[in-house]
Amino acid sequence: MNKQWKQYLQNNGAILTHDGSSVEHFGQPEKEQGAIDNGNIVTPITGMTFIQVSGIDAKDFLQGQFTNDIALINSQSSQLSGYCNPKGRLLALFRITQHGDGYRLHLPACLLEKTLPRLKMFVMRAKVTLEPAAAETVRIGISGKSAAEKLSAHVSSLPDEINGVTDENGITIIKHPGINPRFELIGDREQIQPLWQLLSQDFSPGGSSTWQLLNINAAQPDVVTETVEMFIPQMLNLHVIDGVSFKKGCYPGQEVVARLHYRGQLKRHMQIAQFNSDQLPLPGMPLYPLEGGEEAQSVGNIVQVALVSNHEYRALCVISNKFAISNNVCLDRNAKAALKLYDLPYDFPANTE
Repeated sequence: MNKQWKQYLQNNGAILTHDGSSVEHFGQPEKEQGAIDNGNIVTPITGMTFIQVSGIDAKDFLQGQFTNDIALINSQSSQLSGYCNPKGRLLALFRITQHGDGYRLHLPACLLEKTLPRLKMFVMRAKVTLEPAAAETVRIGISGKSAAEKLSAHVSSLPDEINGVTDENGITIIKHPGINPRFELIGDREQIQPLWQLLSQDFSPGGSSTWQLLNINAAQPDVVTETVEMFIPQMLNLHVIDGVSFKKGCYPGQEVVARLHYRGQLKRHMQIAQFNSDQLPLPGMPLYPLEGGEEAQSVGNIVQVALVSNHEYRALCVISNKFAISNNVCLDRNAKAALKLYDLPYDFPANTE
């Protein structure tokens, strides 16, 4: 997290996590938790960055690398797109926005060190440059039933459609899927700080994990260090939430992804779950049958997880369809950590087994 941004948040009541990388809360964690579902909340989004892709060949280069159709992106829209290895396993998952003649690949900061050099390997003779985001770039998230109304008092141009994008005075605004209206604002620290000051009068400040929980509630996945090469795109429901195009040309792993779509059946996919655990659950952790014993094989993995209350967690989990239907899954072979599954906020095709 940017040093000056961190200091500014602390001066405004932020309590940092032990490692100082994010905001744990703003002094009233229970009140903040309630505001996620029932109020309007503003939160610093930490642990995210972007790769700036520029040059006359930028579109063609990205089109040959990612799962989605880059040609569909314009300055008013964003897009989810996966980056796979040749076996169709996800190395990263981006939200992509267009800026001028280039693009920004938004991703978790933990993946930047490996993802940026890998992409540069395939530039070859293309007229493309790839650079990391400036250190001064910061992000905040807004969510709530009256989020659009209250935010429009300070920002004149808001995107109307889900995944829509506007840009005002150098601040990029993205409308994300969510149960309540939800916006991400990205800009230089000097631009975001005064906006935070204004918004915090109408919105309850919340810790960094707030945005993670809102992503989970909206069943919007991410790939992090622990889950690199763990999932194919369909396991994360990307074919349902417009993260994969089956009409575009080739990209690494395309044959595997297309074969599953046209000839196979998806045997596990992403669900929303809640469970109690005395240990801190992490992305990638395996899930097991509730009554399978010590010899049972894993039937899924955690994708993302966020604390809801004391020892209570909500997560996105990829689970075998067979065990998801029976709701018979637990964490770490612990019956006390049995998963309770919730309906996805979008329709999921029934042709799975």
